[in-house]
Amino acid sequence: MTTHTSTPLRGSCECGACSIEVKAVPKARFRCHCLICQAFNSKPYADVVAVNAKDVTLNNAGNISFKKYRSPPNFDRGVCRTCNKPVVEIAGAGPFKVMFIPASNFEPEARLPPVQFDMFYHRRIVEMSDSVPKYSGYWSSEFAVGKLIMRGL
Repeated sequence: MTTHTSTPLRGSCECGACSIEVKAVPKARFRCHCLICQAFNSKPYADVVAVNAKDVTLNNAGNISFKKYRSPPNFDRGVCRTCNKPVVEIAGAGPFKVMFIPASNFEPEARLPPVQFDMFYHRRIVEMSDSVPKYSGYWSSEFAVGKLIMRGL
């Protein structure tokens, strides 16, 4: 990967009304096939990068509408008030506060890390033909993402 922490990674929602600046290399990228992610993204799965919240600046944050779909987990999921497309999902607190940002919000995606795993794969709508690990079931999926976060996002 060619991303450098000195060069911020910039992204935005579909219409550009909400923009994001990431000051550090994203630590992880995964796909979530849960029903909430399918509904939130209006896609068969969410392809997201995970970044420590302290490394992210949300520009025009007042244009982001946040809501919780179900708790736990206590994710605040934000969409742009203009285009109604996903901008960011926020989970955790303090040093464990993480932002999950749709990979499609960044151009070029080549600057992002490769997908590391699929979670909630038992809820998949489409088969993934790659060789990354596939986690099915609630606890297996939650453990996979929890381990990722605890490794020091």
